[in-house]
Amino acid sequence: MLDDGTLVVDSVSHCFNHTPENHKHANAQRWDDETFDLGNKLLPDSHVPSEEVFYRDHSPEELARLLFLESQIDYTVYHSLPLDDYFHDGYVSREKGFTFREQNPNRVGMYVDINPLEDDAVDQVEHFVKEKDVDGIKLYPARYQNGQDLSLQLNERSVQPVLDKADDLDVDTVAIHKFIPFAKAPTKYFRIDDVEEAANKYPDLNFEVIHVGFSFLEETIWAMASNDNVYANLENSACLVNTRPRKFAKIMGELLYWVGSDRVLFASGATALHPQPPIEGIWNMEMPEELQAQYDYPEITKEDKKNILGRNGLELLGKDPDQVRRDIEGDRWAKAREELDQYPTEPWSTYEVPAPKP
Repeated sequence: MLDDGTLVVDSVSHCFNHTPENHKHANAQRWDDETFDLGNKLLPDSHVPSEEVFYRDHSPEELARLLFLESQIDYTVYHSLPLDDYFHDGYVSREKGFTFREQNPNRVGMYVDINPLEDDAVDQVEHFVKEKDVDGIKLYPARYQNGQDLSLQLNERSVQPVLDKADDLDVDTVAIHKFIPFAKAPTKYFRIDDVEEAANKYPDLNFEVIHVGFSFLEETIWAMASNDNVYANLENSACLVNTRPRKFAKIMGELLYWVGSDRVLFASGATALHPQPPIEGIWNMEMPEELQAQYDYPEITKEDKKNILGRNGLELLGKDPDQVRRDIEGDRWAKAREELDQYPTEPWSTYEVPAPKP
């Protein structure tokens, strides 16, 4: 919660499994190491996790402590990942997500991973929407099967039945990973073109584009300007506010100039990254005067920041902020915050990990 009482919403959190036992593909270790290196580049030194904290199988309870005690986050959306061609449990398992939500029903929403190449993918969508009451589905733009990378763009024939089923059901949002190529998948799979086509074809679905700002920013903005059902999710890229503030200011300047702040979502990417630095960075951010003069960027106002850090996330989920506030008032995390000598508490201090090897 911000100092003025505005709820903070993390639109993407994960429970990663970075253990060697989880590796299924030769590039899985590379993926783990690239994710660790990303945190080293994006986080202030004070919040970079140790190897002992990072390279492990993270639990739902640890994720909850990280979000609700070590940061100002009040509500989050867990995204499971469909990467079982690289990792045995998909990297971020569905099971952990449902456990996390069950343990924290008033603080957690759920986007479930779907692999359109599976024979029962359409049935899975129906099951998870009707039986598990998920808030959205999560897709990836590439897969690895039979020794090769495969494209899974939203306009591919294999993906269309999944989108058709989502459109028919009571689920509002499809989230798709973009902009950060993984392992050795071609960069072209991570472009934005397919999102524009899908947004036009399915006007009743919202399309949440994950990791906006790292690349293809101009194309993303045109897609958002043309389609009011396309949202910019700042998972990972939000951390640029602290370590590459000028780049982040340009990202925000372009978004604010062309589409405003109403469809921009804060997300941390925890447990891979610590959520507190980008919250503080965005809340304290000011648009540099030289960028305003050079590019006609607008100022980033307190209202913009409230939209990005919380309001937009709840609105996309169809949740009333006052009701969410009532639901979490006095729960175990609210009580735990009151009992802390310092809140938010020290980064990674709530984790129980073995001492580093000598």
